[in-house]
Amino acid sequence: ACVTETYPPEVNGVSLTVARVVEGLHRRNHDVQLVRPRQDSRDEADRSVRFHEVLMRGLPIPRYPNLRMGAPSKRALVQLWSLHRPDVVHIATEGPLGWSALQAARHLKLPVSTDFRTNFHAYSRHYGIGWLHKPIMAYLRKFHNRTLCTMTPDEGLRRNLTDYGFRNVAVVARGVDTELFNPGKR
Repeated sequence: ACVTETYPPEVNGVSLTVARVVEGLHRRNHDVQLVRPRQDSRDEADRSVRFHEVLMRGLPIPRYPNLRMGAPSKRALVQLWSLHRPDVVHIATEGPLGWSALQAARHLKLPVSTDFRTNFHAYSRHYGIGWLHKPIMAYLRKFHNRTLCTMTPDEGLRRNLTDYGFRNVAVVARGVDTELFNPGKR
């Protein structure tokens, strides 16, 4: 199961990265369950062979009216994963849906991994709430330290997180789509 608060057609680094991971797993014949918020009333879950999308209730994101984050959903996820138990739960985002997924997976004793791709703690200063830096870092550390592994895209961020007390941080580098980006397409 892959849990994310953002996914295409939203265009951002996290949504596109998660989509590539899901596509890669699917191409390698893994059964993939994607759990994400419903973005609007026209949003429909995709279901195909070995792929099952689960749309959860969403809430508007402050300052981003066109985007929605997942609502707390622990009970629904416990129910879902009791019926369709995944081998592993990978959580790509640390919002309310991600926290619910972490709690549900721990309740069901499922292994959990996470991504750390967005520097929320650094963005707090940009958005004028730098005074929240320490509480944000405390939440992120608590969230990620409850998992078996936190994946980050580069060694610098891995060191930074380790310095902040994060455990079990591994580098999973960003890749390049060599079909889309290659010298023949110049």
